[in-house]
Amino acid sequence: MRWKSVVAGLSLSLAFFVSRASFADTLTLTGVGGQNTDGEYVYPYYFTATGASGTETLVAMSCLNFNRDVSIGESWDATVIGVSSVTPSSVIDGESGLDILADAYLFNQYSAATGNTQQISDLQFAIWSIMDPTGVSGESGFDSNAQALATAALSVAPNLPSSAFATDTLYIPSGSYPNGGEPQEFLADPAPAVVTVTTPEPASLVLMGTGLFGSAILLYRRRAKAWHTS
Repeated sequence: MRWKSVVAGLSLSLAFFVSRASFADTLTLTGVGGQNTDGEYVYPYYFTATGASGTETLVAMSCLNFNRDVSIGESWDATVIGVSSVTPSSVIDGESGLDILADAYLFNQYSAATGNTQQISDLQFAIWSIMDPTGVSGESGFDSNAQALATAALSVAPNLPSSAFATDTLYIPSGSYPNGGEPQEFLADPAPAVVTVTTPEPASLVLMGTGLFGSAILLYRRRAKAWHTS
């Protein structure tokens, strides 16, 4: 895993082999859910998503790339794609449509795994393995359950109707990243919508400020074990 300080700004392109409607949002990583396996943070990742229609905060997403790093507070532009428009033969941001559909299939199982930390971990590592199979090789989180989930997803997903992914939304990083990170591809369900943000009461503000301070003093890496080995 490369340290953020030595990562150059990336310019990523999109290659589409099927036509689809897409639009741009700005994503800001604001935090993680706290669960990790052997030092690896897993779903959920929390974002503020800002698009032409407005802003929504605390959008829970799952990252697809094991070998990319971003920091809490980092923002980047993203092209937004409805997964229902993806076909197995598509190529998007260098990734096959089959892999994207398989990851979306797994992503949709998070809701049934609520409260089951082992199942959430297995789902996340299965998702990572589909995009970065060599990255998770040897990781304890990529156990037999995660391996079975990945295999099943690659088999089942391409045969599902597009309606199975009707509300799944894929975020592909685009442009350059002023903070020097490597923004990952993320999935959300459903797509963020405009919400009214209420003003926190004083006690809530104190708690929020404490949390933000804690985030600010830590250079967030997806792979938390790096804190201990650097």
